[in-house]
Amino acid sequence: MKQGEGQQCLLVEKEDDIFQAMDVTERIAGELGFLKDDKLYLRLATEEACMNAYEYCKKTKQVGFEIWWNTNRDMLSIYLKHKGKKFNVHVNNDEINVGLRGRGLQLIVNLMDHVGVEENGDYVQFSMRKYVNNKRQHEGNGIL
Repeated sequence: MKQGEGQQCLLVEKEDDIFQAMDVTERIAGELGFLKDDKLYLRLATEEACMNAYEYCKKTKQVGFEIWWNTNRDMLSIYLKHKGKKFNVHVNNDEINVGLRGRGLQLIVNLMDHVGVEENGDYVQFSMRKYVNNKRQHEGNGIL
């Protein structure tokens, strides 16, 4: 785990690393003063984002992906980066997926204040942002 001022980074190469990422998210959220429920939601969003990236990397034979956390006094931003192409984060909130899989992105979009995807060369970066105590800046529907 690399750490700088206001930023921490982890290379996720195996499933156990996902548990570590979830623990880091919960610890940082606690330090920022997130409420108990929000800490649980942040942990869940981290798990879902990491599992999606992990399964994609495994399928495309990549060693792993990076996750890092940026903080300021009222916001936690979480980023995941790996080789790949941009994907759509728009989900239809009117539909409920009743299958065993496929709800991760829908959960993330509904739990976080902002979600976005950027493509830079061969890499894709998925970003999630949550404000402490539900402080939100009004930026459309919360999708970057």
